[in-house]
Amino acid sequence: MKSTAIMALMAIAMFSCKKKETRPANTGSVLFVNGCAGTLPGIDAKVNDVNVSGALNMPFTTYSGYRYVSAGAAVNVAYYITNTGTPVVSNNVTIADGQYYTAFAGGLVTNPSLVFVQDDQTMPAADKARVRFVNLCRDALSITATVQNTTIGTGVTSMGITPYIEVKADNYELKAGDPGNINTVVSTGVKTLSAGRSYTIMLTGATAGTGESALKLTLLNNN
Repeated sequence: MKSTAIMALMAIAMFSCKKKETRPANTGSVLFVNGCAGTLPGIDAKVNDVNVSGALNMPFTTYSGYRYVSAGAAVNVAYYITNTGTPVVSNNVTIADGQYYTAFAGGLVTNPSLVFVQDDQTMPAADKARVRFVNLCRDALSITATVQNTTIGTGVTSMGITPYIEVKADNYELKAGDPGNINTVVSTGVKTLSAGRSYTIMLTGATAGTGESALKLTLLNNN
């Protein structure tokens, strides 16, 4: 193995990064998410063309834990189809030392997007959870997302994401859809939002999609 490849591999930690662990110098933490419909059997995440341990062969709507990634102003984050190595989507992003991020592969495999967002790590109040919404559907919809009777986002367009908001820790039905088209409204069913946790409600697929490409709502745990 060439020395440059060895150095690149060292930049990506071989374990999930937890706050209690000693963080390597000059690194950020990235959570990788497969929200791109049609990516069968799964996708691999790469940073600067090096596989990310723990973020390989991720099936649709699954995600890694936070992984340490070298900080920099032009870090290439990319996804590839597992086994074939076919590129899905990539972009150069800025990763700051000590900061947390999520890299969503979104859209459809025939029309993919990469949504890269910095994650606010503020802890919720003692009896609260934090939740946000991301719209990974490519359709021209204006999405409203709710946690039971609490609205957490309105007018969220394609590849848009809301800030975290706090809700009381409890069991809730989570919904998202365009109020102008009842057929776009989808639900996770009743889910538990635990105190002290941060979550993302993720909309994937397309209005005309079927199977895994149909509109789908998934709850992600960001802790």
